[in-house]
This record gives sequence, C-alpha cells and structure tokens, in this order.
Amino acid sequence: MRLATVALLFSLTTWTASGFSQTESETQLIDSDQTFPATPLVKAQSEFWVKIFRRYKSSAIVIHDPEYVDIIIDVVDYDSFKQKYNNGRSFNRNEKRDILNRYVERYQIAITRLQKIGKKALEYGPMEQRVLQVYSKRKETLSRLFTEEIYLRTQQGLSDEFARAAERADSYLPYMERIFRNRNLPHELTRIAFVESMFNREALSKVGASGVWQFMPNTARIYMTVNSYIDERLSPLKASYGAAMLLEQNHKRLKIWPLAITAYNHGAGGMQRAVRTVGSSNLDDIIRRYKAGSFGFASRNFYSEFLAARQVYKDLYEEQANTHKNPLKIDHIRLERPVSVHQLITQTPLKKEILQEYNQCILPKAFANKHRPLPTGFEIIVPQELSAQVRRSLKQLRSTTVARGDR
Repeated sequence: MRLATVALLFSLTTWTASGFSQTESETQLIDSDQTFPATPLVKAQSEFWVKIFRRYKSSAIVIHDPEYVDIIIDVVDYDSFKQKYNNGRSFNRNEKRDILNRYVERYQIAITRLQKIGKKALEYGPMEQRVLQVYSKRKETLSRLFTEEIYLRTQQGLSDEFARAAERADSYLPYMERIFRNRNLPHELTRIAFVESMFNREALSKVGASGVWQFMPNTARIYMTVNSYIDERLSPLKASYGAAMLLEQNHKRLKIWPLAITAYNHGAGGMQRAVRTVGSSNLDDIIRRYKAGSFGFASRNFYSEFLAARQVYKDLYEEQANTHKNPLKIDHIRLERPVSVHQLITQTPLKKEILQEYNQCILPKAFANKHRPLPTGFEIIVPQELSAQVRRSLKQLRSTTVARGDR
C-alpha cells in the first residue's frame, strides 16, 4: 500500500470524521398518500434511501446503523480522499477495502467505549463524539446505543447509477405503466424495478433471479414461459406482465400496498406469517418486532427503497422523461400457430440480429434448433417499421402450411 494511504488510515485517531458536513444536510421529504403511506419508521428509512439514490455517488460509502438506517455515522468518499491524501491517484480495490475497514473498526471501537465508560469515552476523540451526536437525535436510538449490540453496516452510493437507470427506464416505462394500468394497478409500482435491478435487463443475482424484475425461475414459471428455449424474465416488457400479476395477487392476500410490496421480496406467505406473529399489519411494527431469520435487511427496507425510488424518479427525471407513447417504436405480434425461429428468420423480413435484439427472451438454443417451434400465442416484438411486412409474411406462411396440409 502506498505511503499516502497508510498516512490516511493512521490519521483516524486524530482526524475529524470524513463525511460529517455531507450527512448533516437537509432531509429529503417523502411524499406520502393513502395508496403508499409512509409511517414514521418507514419514512426515516426512505429518507436514507433518497440520499443513497440522489446524493451519494458510487465513489462514496455510507457507514450507518442497520436497524435505524437514518443514523449515518460517516461517509467515506474515495474521490475526495484521493485529492486530499493521494495526489489525485485513484485507490485500488485493496486500498479502498483497507480504508473502509479501518473506518468501520474505529467506529466500532468508539461504540464499545461509549457503552463501557459512557461520556468519558468522548476524551478519546472525534469518532466517539460523532457516534454520541448521531445517536442522541432520538430517545430510542440513544437507548439502543447503550443497551444493544451494534454492528455497523456500509452502503455504497447509487446516485450516478440511478441516473443511468432512469435513462434506461424511460424506454420501457410507458409500456410497463400501461400493463399495470390495464390491470387497475398503480402505475408507480413499476418503480420496483429500480430497487430490483436498476433497470438492467441483464441483471442476474447469485441465487438465480434474472431480468429487470429479478424473478426466480420457479416463481417466474407461474406467470411466464421459462425453459431452455425461452426465458421471458429477460424481456423487460413480458416480465412486467408477470410482475403485475404477482403484485396483484399479493395485494389481494395482504390488502395494503406496504405489505404487498414487501412481499415481492419476502413472499406473500412470509408476510402473512409476519402479520400473525406480530399481531399487526403495520409495517413499522413488523420491521421492529418480527425476528424471522429470512426477514433480513433487504426485506425490512424493500418498501422504503421503493418509496425512495418513486420519489427520486419523480423529482429528478419524470418531467424530463420521454413522453412518447411508443419510445422504442415497436409492435407486438402474437403467433397464431407454432412457428420456429428458423422460419421467422428465413420467411419474414426479420433478420437474426433484429430478432435477438428485440426478443432477449428467445434463448440461443431456440436459434440453434431449426425444428423447435415457438408456441401458439407467443408474442414476438418487432420494429414498428417492419410490423406490417412481418404480419403479411406470417399470414402467407400460415396459408402455405395449411395448403400443404390439405394435399
């Protein structure tokens, strides 16, 4: 590790904390309404995620309490550090890890000192002072500081990624919102895709969730086609039909959107167990009192992240969004009979590259197998400019096939 980085690490014992001025900025307000209410704890969580989505770039790591996420201890900003301590040179991955670990470890020491010797710990320096300052904001957090074990969590900023996601989303949201409105669902539910994947259509989780809506294979098969030839999770538009149906079913079972949206992450059955266990359908009560191992940080924060994504997109991007009803200039064509990918490529104006570009859900195996047909009712997405020609070709293909079958 370079000497500049070493100096930065050891300066922690005397240097004032890195992100205080950033973390004390004004609070972002979360719009609350009857459809998507923000109860006190949810509101505090959501305001934290607004900062993550809107204020802090990916170069910044926020150190915070995992139970009261709005208790931000510090912000480690590598871009700022490289200018102050490293002559403008970017830190490598190992250096970043060492810097962050040292900060977290030092704050953990500060928490332990405060818990053991109280205010006498303030004599050790600014880290102890900062910890007491942020936990003194509310009675419940001050009580937590002196009565509970606290293991700090880190969260990377996402403001630059959210901006890129908003650009990607603008191409898909008009179609996705229409799908949700057609089922009489709030169109803003489509903002869940920011939380799930940041509208990355190639997103793939470690456990196998795929696409912008991050469907697991078994769940996806209930609502769409998923096999070795077709995986409709990979189509942002087709997967939106499945997401709308799943959220609709969640709402029918759980009655209110805070629970139904949380169930998108934790499962409707899991949320029903939470309600029964806690004896309340108030999400604040569930977050605080439901201790099931599977109800972890992601589940506890899922609805709050949705509210934050909804707010940030509304405030920063919605007015600038592409208002055209068909921004991708596409058309959907439903197959009236089984047709192979080979037939589409050889007997319609669609070239292989076009079919792949507009239909990510058709897998390579389907392109390789000349005889395996796409099923009746399957929708292909085509460029609007080719739609009429493709329809005529498919009609001719059907007529030819029928005629041959009659002989």
